[in-house]
Order: sequence, then structure tokens, then C-alpha cells
Amino acid sequence: MNNIKEKYFEKIRAMGHRLTNNRVAMIEILENQHLTFKEIQKELSKRGYTNVASIYNNLEFLVKEKIVVEIYIGGRKYYDLAMDNPGHSNESHIHISHRDTDVITEINDADIFEYISNHPKLKHLDLEYIRIIIGAKNKDAN
Repeated sequence: MNNIKEKYFEKIRAMGHRLTNNRVAMIEILENQHLTFKEIQKELSKRGYTNVASIYNNLEFLVKEKIVVEIYIGGRKYYDLAMDNPGHSNESHIHISHRDTDVITEINDADIFEYISNHPKLKHLDLEYIRIIIGAKNKDAN
């Protein structure tokens, strides 16, 4: 069993919630990838989970409990695992949307978050999270 996934499962149990097969499958599917609802639904259907209402309810539960986060890129909503993600904390994210490949990657750099947090215009605020989306494409190799 993947140690990171087990931390997700333990958090659900520690909150007094049931760790259903649907939730386990959803966490496994979202590991190391950013997916839309339809992509999650397609992957879950391959595992025999086809009830759309159940998928939606479980996804909303995972978002509410900060196990999964929603990110908006290019007018589309993606879902991403939050806890112990090597790319970010559960609240602060830097995502790069690669326009050439439609791949979403992440940067985890505490220095960037610290720099932003200490900006003079933010000093009087208690920041809840920082989310940055960078749209990029490969530079021409001319």
C-alpha cells in the first residue's frame, strides 16, 4: 500500500467517516494527475463505479474535507489531491498549464510562497491560501 495514500485513508477514518471503496478508488485515480469530473467518472467506470450522483457526492466530500482541491485552468475545473502532495500543500499551489501538451505540472517552492506572503501589500492580511496558475508553452528553439 502506498504510504501517501494511506495518510489520506487515515485522515478520512480519523474524521469518523467511512472509507468506502468509491473514495479509495477516487484517491487512487487522482494520485499524481489532475483530472476533470468527466475524466474521473470515466476512470471510475472502468472500476465498476458508474453512479454519477455517488461520484459527485464523494468528490464534494473530499473537497469539503480538504483531501482534494479544485483548480480552474483554461475555463475548466480540475481536481487534485491536496495532502502530502509533493507539488504543494493542501492550500497553496503553483500549477503550470503546458499549452503545447495540455499537461498540468506543479512547482513546490517554499521561497515563492514566503516571498508572496511577505509582500508589503499583504502584510495586514491573514492569508488563507495562495494559488497560482501559469499558462505556458515551449519557447521556440530558433
